[in-house]
Amino acid sequence: MTVIDDLLADLTAAISGRPTTYNTKSAIWDVFEGYVFGLVIRAAVAAGGSVIYEDVNGNRSPTRLTFRTSPGMLHSTAHAYTHAVIDLPDCDPLEAHVGVRVQGRSGVLHECDVLVLPAVEAALSRSKSVAPRGSRSLLAVECKYYTSHISLYLARGFHGLHSDLGLKHPFFVANIRAARIERYLSYHQRRWENGVMPGTSEAAYLEGLIRDAFKQHMAVRGALAP
Repeated sequence: MTVIDDLLADLTAAISGRPTTYNTKSAIWDVFEGYVFGLVIRAAVAAGGSVIYEDVNGNRSPTRLTFRTSPGMLHSTAHAYTHAVIDLPDCDPLEAHVGVRVQGRSGVLHECDVLVLPAVEAALSRSKSVAPRGSRSLLAVECKYYTSHISLYLARGFHGLHSDLGLKHPFFVANIRAARIERYLSYHQRRWENGVMPGTSEAAYLEGLIRDAFKQHMAVRGALAP
């Protein structure tokens, strides 16, 4: 099997065998984003959540999950783009999206490769045709797939991006190790996991970090027992 086959197989398993618009001829960096989306879905389920899928028009359980391969607006109806609806115990629903633009506190729009935000914020985006607000979102993952060297400027960009977005849980994720990036992000107390690929311990570590983000969300946002 090729690398892209492994990524597709892992994503398909995470979404319970549903077909997607990715295939073996897709750009590998696009499929890597989908693969990380699958890790987010696994983490949500591991945190006790349930997941369904719907498209931008509100149709549930589409026959094929359609993912963006370039940054776009969450409310775009150019295609029947798919997102996941995540229900965590005693919490308002969340949505998980791939490749959407998000508004920073500066008013500037930024791309999030994988984004999890409250369903009410996503609904506002669709009804008003505006970008969702990063400060209202739960987590986002910056996904980097490279065959060799990863430049330090990518980590600098990630740090500045999420300073503006104001996300609670930003993650930098790459398929290969990069010591300078790891040092830089650690110094600035940004969460990262490099070397993330199907079957690796790094993928399991990332899934655990995202599960922790969901658990913290449930602890803060979940309804208190009477």
